[in-house]
Amino acid sequence: MGRYSLLAFFKDQFTSLPDIESIAKDLTGKTVIITGANSGLGLEAARHFATMNPARLILGCRSLKSAEEAVGDIQQTTGCQNVEYWPLDLSSFRSVSDFSDCFEREGGGKLDILVQNAGIVRREYVQTNDGYESILQTNHLSSAFLTLLLLPSLSKVESRIVFVTSELHLVVEFLKEAESPNMIEKLNDKDHCNPEVMRYRYCVTKALNIFFVRALAARLPSYSNITVNAVTPGLCHSKITRDLKGIGAAIYEVFVYLFARSTEAGSRTIVHAALSGSQENMQAKYLNTCRVAEESDFILSVEGPKVQDRLWNETIDILAKQDKRVRNIMTQILREA
Repeated sequence: MGRYSLLAFFKDQFTSLPDIESIAKDLTGKTVIITGANSGLGLEAARHFATMNPARLILGCRSLKSAEEAVGDIQQTTGCQNVEYWPLDLSSFRSVSDFSDCFEREGGGKLDILVQNAGIVRREYVQTNDGYESILQTNHLSSAFLTLLLLPSLSKVESRIVFVTSELHLVVEFLKEAESPNMIEKLNDKDHCNPEVMRYRYCVTKALNIFFVRALAARLPSYSNITVNAVTPGLCHSKITRDLKGIGAAIYEVFVYLFARSTEAGSRTIVHAALSGSQENMQAKYLNTCRVAEESDFILSVEGPKVQDRLWNETIDILAKQDKRVRNIMTQILREA
């Protein structure tokens, strides 16, 4: 089973990764969506996909200026002109619904690859306009929401969904909030979210990503052509910690300087998760260093599946209130676990 250790971390960080040429595939005629692709890992992954001749490469980003710059950068460096920016703010359920509506109208009816890369890190409690703690909504609820709304398009072709998670999920040895009648309600409780809780909030949401991947895979019927997995790119140079401040941020920057992979190297793990292997050997898998790895002891424990199913049910209850399509998709595309 997986347990966090510095020795394993250093071993992983210095493990050689496959070069992009050994991962690349011809994406002629295919549509790819990457969230959070205006900078860092998402941008470099998008750049790699752009070299593979996709019919459409859609960057889902919240910042217009940086997204436009990313599109221009990718077009200039790869020659691919099939790159476009669509507005997407995962701190807003309305923005997610609007993105899905847009894809339903203009996406051509099918989606081949969805990379859920967008995420945030911060230490303080910030509430979104939807009334949720911002990391919880951005990293889990809205990513799940977008995935569910795009399932009809994903189900029309042999498709792949990739959630970018983190090896830091391994530090989550239990979920105290599972002792409450409603886990998500407790995770969202401002009074509960003290500095110690918020210190580990990013790690917890990365565990929630893996729980969601496993829960979704368990509900895909046997005939489904959708493959869903989770990948950690390891510690990389990126901008995800731009909201961190103080001594903790300074220490992290030193750690990154000494041990982080390049952004390009980390992005290869994402492309690998999206393109490599068969449905049989990639379904519901957690990937590290471009290999199948074990999830945390907690996720694989006897308690893990119980938390997983509760999280799924609570998440669906929340999202179904945001968009009536969620229940229809549950009935038409998924099955009971």
